[in-house]
Amino acid sequence: DETIEGFKSSYGDQRTGGWNFINTDGDVKLELGSAAVGGVMCDENGDWGFGYNRFLGKCSIFDIELWDILDDLKIIQRRGHDK
Repeated sequence: DETIEGFKSSYGDQRTGGWNFINTDGDVKLELGSAAVGGVMCDENGDWGFGYNRFLGKCSIFDIELWDILDDLKIIQRRGHDK
């Protein structure tokens, strides 16, 4: 387990075999009625590969999660990752 500035990673030995990991998050600003999603991809060594974000405008939290999943799948497909 790794601890970085108070955040704990439990990936441990799971990062083997050429696997890539995408960590994502979404945010809704209720007072503005706007939402955005973003994420980063790391390789099996935990090295940063790339990051992305997307402004969604006004939408529900459920919609944010769906857009996040769709964006992740598109990125994985476009970059030719199989793991």
